[in-house]
Amino acid sequence: MKGRFVKAAGTILAVLLSLVVVDAVMAGGIINKNNQSADYMRTLNRAAATDYADIAVYNPAGSMQMEDGFYGKVDVMYYGKDYTNTVPGYGELSQDEPSITPGVFSVYKKKKWGGFLAFTIPAGGGKLDYKDGNARTVALAENVSNLFNAAFETNLGTNYYNYNNVDDMAIEVKQSTVYGFTLGASYAINDAWSVALGTRYSTGTREFDGFANISADNPLPSNPYGITNNPQELSINLEEDAAGWAGILGVNFAPNEKLNAALTYISNTKMEYDMDVKRDTTLPDGSSLAAAIGFPDGSKRRIDIPAQLGTGVSYRFLPPLKVDLTYTYYFEKDADIDTYADEGNSWDLGIAGEYTFNPRWKASLGYMLTRVDLDDDEQISEPEEPKLGAHAVAAGAVWSPTQSWAISLGGAYIMYDGVEDSQGREYDKTVWNVSLGLQYKFL
Repeated sequence: MKGRFVKAAGTILAVLLSLVVVDAVMAGGIINKNNQSADYMRTLNRAAATDYADIAVYNPAGSMQMEDGFYGKVDVMYYGKDYTNTVPGYGELSQDEPSITPGVFSVYKKKKWGGFLAFTIPAGGGKLDYKDGNARTVALAENVSNLFNAAFETNLGTNYYNYNNVDDMAIEVKQSTVYGFTLGASYAINDAWSVALGTRYSTGTREFDGFANISADNPLPSNPYGITNNPQELSINLEEDAAGWAGILGVNFAPNEKLNAALTYISNTKMEYDMDVKRDTTLPDGSSLAAAIGFPDGSKRRIDIPAQLGTGVSYRFLPPLKVDLTYTYYFEKDADIDTYADEGNSWDLGIAGEYTFNPRWKASLGYMLTRVDLDDDEQISEPEEPKLGAHAVAAGAVWSPTQSWAISLGGAYIMYDGVEDSQGREYDKTVWNVSLGLQYKFL
């Protein structure tokens, strides 16, 4: 019976543990998050941009099209997140914990040479709090109950009430953040062509806290097997840390004042997380719950940030009207992501229009389509933050009170395509955003 307990307890917490890989913000692939600036959130298209300092992460080679000078930019983005798992027999289980993410950018350009520096959140970036549990906790608690009940039936027959209740359960991600530090240089080959080389150092921390309880309506009487069905409480707190490097290559082509085309490639970032068990549960045989489920203190697992390729074209149809097209591809098949099996490659496709009213004011509208190649039954591997395709719309404005200042304000609404797996569990979410960016040209 002790072996069955260890196996059952391990089952309910094993999947709970993988919650620490949750990414809580929109835009991008399964792991990558491309929404790293306020100007991205007002347009959803920055791959061919050549205007503000956030192109340090979107189109660093395009910085050679900016005026000579040193630019500094600070952005703050607020995300409202409504995520739901609808489980047969349990109804809608949800969370609405918001997220706030920063972005800091700088670009220096002098004639043919330039440099760029940025601090962003390329993955993760949010908290989650399912106060009443979710699809994962329901499924696992029921599976554990069935394992225990099978043991009761084998040893005692079927005349007793066994585990038939899923009581309190909750999942909280206290931290799920990957910080990215980008550094590089750009060079103008001639008036039309420029290139950029750089690197990004990423460091991630994920902290998880969760519990699940199961119980029976009637306790089992004393028996020669020492079997009981007292309420079982399982709880654990874990923290993981990882760090890795990526290379950056950018090319920008501006043959005339109307057309600009760009390509930026960021290589795969190897992220091997080290497990640190902060709180554990001791099982009846004296063993550690964390060790029993395969994640003992000091264990490792891979959750890479996949390589991505961003391409874009910007064309000025009229002096005040510019249109941008963007396509971003995420190479998830080539990355090690222990969370899922047989994931495909995700992509974004977007269009934006920007109209300049005068030197002080411009406004923008944007749209983005996101597609994620993941089987619906894989959602249970991470139901806290379902990986779904989406349609996003955005709008915003930039006010430049002087030639040195640029103040960006943007907002977006993301409508995800809900899915239902083969067990009848439904996964859905919506996200809305408000962002503010401040840029100053020092030289």
